[in-house]
Amino acid sequence: MKNYAQIVASAADDVRQAIVYAALSPAPALKLGEALTDIDRLNFARDPVQTALKRLKRVLFPWMVENFRGSPTKTKAICIFDMFLGNGNEKDENYSRLMGRMNTVKQDSELAKSMSWFKRVSTSSGRKVDAGIFDDMYRLHMLGSSNDPTFLAAHQELFHQIMRTPPRTSLSSELSAAVREIRETCKAAGFPLRKLGLNDSFA
Repeated sequence: MKNYAQIVASAADDVRQAIVYAALSPAPALKLGEALTDIDRLNFARDPVQTALKRLKRVLFPWMVENFRGSPTKTKAICIFDMFLGNGNEKDENYSRLMGRMNTVKQDSELAKSMSWFKRVSTSSGRKVDAGIFDDMYRLHMLGSSNDPTFLAAHQELFHQIMRTPPRTSLSSELSAAVREIRETCKAAGFPLRKLGLNDSFA
């Protein structure tokens, strides 16, 4: 089975903007089989704007984690967690562990803000965020949470669907505004926009 999630994750920087526009464009009909209609209903919002934003975040997550691993900062970690993982299942072992670690990251971030510049710099080594903090969630994003072949195929189809959607640069005003907000959030957190395919203005 092709790992379409990995193909998207490893896309070259110069094609990521096209993938972003494909994610934001109306998708062709899913072909997941009759047995997966309930999954389809759970995974896709009825609102076309929310559907497009879910597809956008599906491609942004691996790119943002990849960039974070290369230059981990607390600001980037908090941005990733709040944008993608803030409403996870606390009963899930992986998520519960991540949430505990992120609470520490947020506390360290708040502590740093209260320090003088000199003290913040001199004590920064003790507050470094682990570059692998999102590794468990990244694996789930790439492979899905089930070993059942049908569910695995359905998970990969979510990415394949984006790849075969013809990208359109004409977006509704509501969707454009929502994408600009995500763009500015990523920029403020220190993510290079070209690495995320968000270098357009989305005006």
